[in-house]
Amino acid sequence: MDTSKIGMVLCAGVTSAVALAGSASAAAPESGDWIVRAGASIVAPESNNGTLYLDRVLGPGAPAADLEVDDGTSFTFTVSYFLTSHVAVELLAAYPFTHDFTLQAPGLKIDGNVDHLPPTLSVQYHYPVGENFIPYVGVGVNRTYFFNADVNAPVDVNVDDSTGFAGQIGLDIMVNKKWLVNAEVRYIDISSNVDINKVNVGNVDINPWLYGLNVGYRF
Repeated sequence: MDTSKIGMVLCAGVTSAVALAGSASAAAPESGDWIVRAGASIVAPESNNGTLYLDRVLGPGAPAADLEVDDGTSFTFTVSYFLTSHVAVELLAAYPFTHDFTLQAPGLKIDGNVDHLPPTLSVQYHYPVGENFIPYVGVGVNRTYFFNADVNAPVDVNVDDSTGFAGQIGLDIMVNKKWLVNAEVRYIDISSNVDINKVNVGNVDINPWLYGLNVGYRF
């Protein structure tokens, strides 16, 4: 993951929003408000995503293969409902992410890809700083659904769905009373079983950071 490029994109978006917010006045959210946000997010898995034990399916002598999962980028959107002026419940949804991955061992390299959807339900605490800047933190639960796993080898690969903890920090910058720009960072606990030809061969630990930049509307 090129964190410098991610940081540059987020900083550019936030800087533009700050310039717009500086010339406008907007009220903080109130109980009963809704905010919808939509934009792009990068899912950046941790390095060293696990080891798959191919001898379980190919027989004794087959090597153990290291698994590396690449970043994925997709359209994401969220819906938040404010229970109070500070506490909100948020649902994250997305267009499917696609991740390329590589299985590598001495004398062996297998490339593949897999799609996933990461719906996440969170409870957030918002703390306005002035009228235009509203940082927040959130905790919740993620359910990741994997599908369309494919490799360049004559085997059937399946990745089980995952349930885990999710945490986030974010910033809403109110451009006016209705429109806002949002930047956020999430951590999601994603760990799944991997089956080859219906035999479990190990786990994949993705545990990604998610970096998002969004435009939002309050009503």
